[in-house]
Amino acid sequence: MLSAKGPQMRAFTQRIGAFSTQVQIDPTPIVFVGKGTTLPARQNSLLGPNDSQYPFQGDVSFAHKPLSLRQQKENSKIERVMDDTEHSLINLLSNTNIEVDRTHLAQLKEEAMEEIQANAADVEIELSAIEAPKLLKKEMKYLFPQMETQKMSNVTVFNLTQKSEFDMKAWSESMEEEREKLTASFIMSANAICSTLHRFGYWADFIDPSSGRPYMGDYTNHTLFETNDAYKQMGFKIEDLGCCKVLQHACWGSHAFVGTIFTDAPVDGSAVRDILKKVTQEIDE
Repeated sequence: MLSAKGPQMRAFTQRIGAFSTQVQIDPTPIVFVGKGTTLPARQNSLLGPNDSQYPFQGDVSFAHKPLSLRQQKENSKIERVMDDTEHSLINLLSNTNIEVDRTHLAQLKEEAMEEIQANAADVEIELSAIEAPKLLKKEMKYLFPQMETQKMSNVTVFNLTQKSEFDMKAWSESMEEEREKLTASFIMSANAICSTLHRFGYWADFIDPSSGRPYMGDYTNHTLFETNDAYKQMGFKIEDLGCCKVLQHACWGSHAFVGTIFTDAPVDGSAVRDILKKVTQEIDE
């Protein structure tokens, strides 16, 4: 299991949010083509002049010209379809100011995120990453029914724990208010973590602490809460009080609030490590 602790939840949220929006530039692949079997192969380039169209050893050349001609034909078809679609959309939305609507929605989203950020609790945190234990994998097929079985075999689980001021096993209005703030903080950070993993090409989703259901996935009747026995296999303890069960953190006891994120990114991969580094720039193994 990999883990990292940090003194400020708000700072981590800001760092992971900025990281999730960084542009990832993929190098353009270089494609080579050969003469094929229809043309006679060169016996030895040292004994005769080189073929200018296939200058590399083994009668190989860059695929620029062959691909560009084909791409031009494909692009022309796409442009015709796009033109038709554009005209249809213009006729359909002629009385709608799309740009104003888009700007307004972006502004509302920004204001909502600022409000959540302002109300978010700034507490100590611990972020751990572990390969999904057996009990949790059994839960996953009901939590994510649309997920491929092959992906479920290699799933990493992030547990983001926030240290709470109030004891989570002693209900009070103050505890309930703090729990709501901790929930908002987790959802903001979990969204940013999932966006980062999506940018790296991985699947990711997290459990909404208020409902116990996947936040991004399809609706399901199955739920997962922090008192599930699967958390015992991830370093937590579950205390049975008779009337209810309470999760216990190794260091903070029941002064802890845990949120869970799932991904098919490998636990020892660079994406997981980069996210953990955003907590304090250090990783404990």
